[in-house]
Amino acid sequence: MPYAKNDMVSTDEIEGGIQITEAQYAEALAGMISGKLIKIDGGFAVVDPEPEEEEEEPPEPTFEQSKANYKANIDGLAEFERSKYITLGSGQAMTYMQKASEAKAWIAAAMAGTPMDSDYPLILAEVGITAPTLGEVAMVVNTAFTQWQQIGAAIESVRLSAKAEVEAAGTVEGMKAILDALTWP
Repeated sequence: MPYAKNDMVSTDEIEGGIQITEAQYAEALAGMISGKLIKIDGGFAVVDPEPEEEEEEPPEPTFEQSKANYKANIDGLAEFERSKYITLGSGQAMTYMQKASEAKAWIAAAMAGTPMDSDYPLILAEVGITAPTLGEVAMVVNTAFTQWQQIGAAIESVRLSAKAEVEAAGTVEGMKAILDALTWP
C-alpha cells in the first residue's frame, strides 16, 4: 500500500503519513510531475502551490529622503578622498591628533629649552622608525600635519559646498548633477 505525507509520497510507510490508494498514488505522482503539491491535512489532496507573492518594489524616496541620501553620498565620497591621505578610523584619528599635538608641544618646548622626552610618548615611539631623533620625528609629524591641514581643508570645502548645493537644489535631477560634478582636490 502507498503512503502520503505533505509534499511526498512513497510505496514504503512514511512516519507521520497516511495510507492512500494506488489510484491516489498515481494521481500524486502525476501531480508532482506537473508542479502540484501533496497535502494530507484534512485528507489526501493534490493541490496547486500557493501563488508566490510578488515582491513589492520599494517606494520611491521622498524629496527629503533623496536630499539626505545625496548628502550621505557626499560624506562618503569625502571620506574616500581623505583615505588617500590618511589612515581611516576613530582610533587612528585620535592618534594623529595626539601626535600632532605632541609634535607642536615638543617644538615649542625645544625652542624654550630642553623638552622632556617622556612628555611625548606617541612621537617618542617613532624614534628610529620615522626619524633617528625625537626632534626629527617632531618635525616630520608637524610637517605631515601641516600638509594634512591643507588637503583636509580643501576636501572639507568641497564637501560642505556640495551639501549646501544639494540642500538648495529644487529637484532630484539637480542633486544628481551636483554629485556628478564633484571635483575633489
